[in-house]
Amino acid sequence: MLMVIPGSDVGRYETLMDRAFRFRHSIFVEEKGWEELRQPGGRERDRFDDRHAIHHICLRDEEIVGYQRLLPTTRPHLLSDVLTDLCRHTPPRGEHVFEWTRFSVARSYREHRPRGDSPFLELAQGVVEWGIEHQVDTVTVAIDWRLMLIAMQLRFFVRSLGFPQRIGRDEVVALRMSFNRETLETIRAARGSNESVLPMSNWPSVA
Repeated sequence: MLMVIPGSDVGRYETLMDRAFRFRHSIFVEEKGWEELRQPGGRERDRFDDRHAIHHICLRDEEIVGYQRLLPTTRPHLLSDVLTDLCRHTPPRGEHVFEWTRFSVARSYREHRPRGDSPFLELAQGVVEWGIEHQVDTVTVAIDWRLMLIAMQLRFFVRSLGFPQRIGRDEVVALRMSFNRETLETIRAARGSNESVLPMSNWPSVA
């Protein structure tokens, strides 16, 4: 199950969010080498961690094993204001488009081919379920280009917004990825479960 924390509610989860920002720092700065994100306190956070952000935290017992953030594209976000050189043209924006950012999985929980209760699949399902629930059907992302194939295997409809560029130790590409019920069913099949990963959601079985 994912913890879903709106930016307007982070004050209620101060300790957990502090751990999430440290988790982000350990992945993106210490491991991936995105040095421009380095902060003295070891907490990776930016100006987009405001009341409009949606934080998804994947837990195994009390351990954070995955994290992702969703940002409305109707407001300033990474591809519009920071990573602008990743896109050849203006990236898609609108009420039905969110930016999927800071996607990360703890090293000890990564798999070459994610399956079962993998945090990777749980996070991906969380994006799709949250999107369908909130009338969002498209995300923009800046990710390692090697994840494109996995995204397509999960039935995301993927389109490149530019060419890969080196950021730290990654070759990062900006993508537009749309999804629908077929995407959700494919991820659920890969996980071997029809259960929702979001709290307090009443998702019908796809059986």
